[in-house]
Amino acid sequence: MLVPGAVDPGIVKELVNGVGGPLNVMAGPGAPTVVEPAALGVARVSVGSGIAQAAHALVRRAARELLDTGTYRSLGGGLDHGEVNALLERAR
Repeated sequence: MLVPGAVDPGIVKELVNGVGGPLNVMAGPGAPTVVEPAALGVARVSVGSGIAQAAHALVRRAARELLDTGTYRSLGGGLDHGEVNALLERAR
């Protein structure tokens, strides 16, 4: 069972105890670390579309910077092609 937004430890523990199977929770900003729900018996912590949403926010910031100031600071810290390829290799 997937329970979006259930991150309060007391509620999560009640769900773990009450669900007749593995409990998966969906977490985001402000949620406890992955270790905490696992210690309560959660089978999996998902971030759903959170990583994509964060990437979309970066795209918006970069576009806004280019349009407003003509600078490229928000592009710093990006992954080069070799790093992306290495990540995809490990994912197999």
